[in-house]
Amino acid sequence: MARHVFLTGPPGRVGKTTLIRKASEALKSSGVPVDGFYTEEVRQGGRRIGFDVVTLSGARGPLSRIGSEPLPGKREYRVGQYVVDLASFEQLALPVLRNYQIFIKEIFSGDASFRHWINTKN
Repeated sequence: MARHVFLTGPPGRVGKTTLIRKASEALKSSGVPVDGFYTEEVRQGGRRIGFDVVTLSGARGPLSRIGSEPLPGKREYRVGQYVVDLASFEQLALPVLRNYQIFIKEIFSGDASFRHWINTKN
């Protein structure tokens, strides 16, 4: 039976990503099947420009970028100043949500478009 672990905490260097990496490696080395994802800051010239979604198996893709434009004909999803790459998130994160032990580092604030997305995926 799948178990879900949701880890939250204040933004910044409090150790959420480190905890996820170490806990998942410990579980894997004990033979426990583990899958999950976390987000990682993307910086350019010392400035945060967005986030990537990173799976525990090492796959990576864009989650959001400041001011990036959606593909023509695609609906734009925003969380604050960030445009969310919903297709990338669905390709990388959704399969993980259907698997074993699950680690999720970030839970977005109550942006209306994300609440709509969550409701349509439930």
